[in-house]
Amino acid sequence: MVKYKFLIFLLIGFTSQNLKSQSGISGQIIIDTAIWKPEVYLSIISNFNDMYSMSNEIIVEKANIDPLGKFTFNMQFLPDNDNLYRLHFSKKTDPPASLIIGGKDENHFFLIANNHSMVQIRDTIDSDIIKGIIIEGYYPNQILQQVNAIATYLDSTKFNGSIIKTSLIRSSVFEKLRQVADTCSNPIVSLYALYKSKFEQNYPTNQQYYKNFLSKWRKEQSSYFVEFRKEIPISGKKNTWYYVIICCIIFVLGYLTSKTIAKLKRNPNPIADLSLQQRKIFALLIDGKSNKEISELLNIEISTVKTHINRIYSKIGLNSRKDIANLNMDQK
Repeated sequence: MVKYKFLIFLLIGFTSQNLKSQSGISGQIIIDTAIWKPEVYLSIISNFNDMYSMSNEIIVEKANIDPLGKFTFNMQFLPDNDNLYRLHFSKKTDPPASLIIGGKDENHFFLIANNHSMVQIRDTIDSDIIKGIIIEGYYPNQILQQVNAIATYLDSTKFNGSIIKTSLIRSSVFEKLRQVADTCSNPIVSLYALYKSKFEQNYPTNQQYYKNFLSKWRKEQSSYFVEFRKEIPISGKKNTWYYVIICCIIFVLGYLTSKTIAKLKRNPNPIADLSLQQRKIFALLIDGKSNKEISELLNIEISTVKTHINRIYSKIGLNSRKDIANLNMDQK
């Protein structure tokens, strides 16, 4: 019995190790080697705002494309958790860190993978390096491709109708993307759909949706969600009370300032209670002089200037140089 258990243990271990050794990104794509280098580059995208950024630093691996168009990336050295990756090609005349966005020569596409997933890529259209790409193997990429198909509908459709009709179609497409984001079980693909839906335009009028979305993925601590939370100013009741308190403080300060200025307006001579030295300093304050300038002009210590200013504020009911400037403007 012990012998059988040992054999089962070895079989499980071997199978697990064999599956992990098969993980990676592989594919077959037909390229025109007269235009394109027979190489494909893999970059890890840690922030959706950097999807179209390019530098040598974010390229993590390069794979050669053989004469049959086949290439393979080993993913074992990459993170255990899902991440968004970008594969791109470069023209012979361009450096490796070259990104072409849009048009027939667009040279990149995105996929979801981790270090134990198996992703297979195949090209169905020889005449276009990216358009015919199909990603198979790891299931989140099926939804990712659906999201891309929905998002690119706007770019591929020629709108001949009115502005209102175009706006309605755009709204419909973005709403469809939000529905995908709401029902998708993969957090990265779900958030990817939201970014494609132009959420920054929709958030002000649909805040409850984003509250629900963040609540659903509240346990997600990936860099994608950390950055997204910074862009969505929602954090529950605490934030609401914070803004309420700030508004109350501003209201009270405004009220007190207006009362002080109103009191001064009723006094035809607000400097009547000031000493001669204080009147000189008050006049210099009205002229916008600094403490140092007042000290030099009146040949007194800066500490003495500060003491006089505090007494001036106390006697005439002001709190700052700004109040003095406002008083001066009112009297003019």
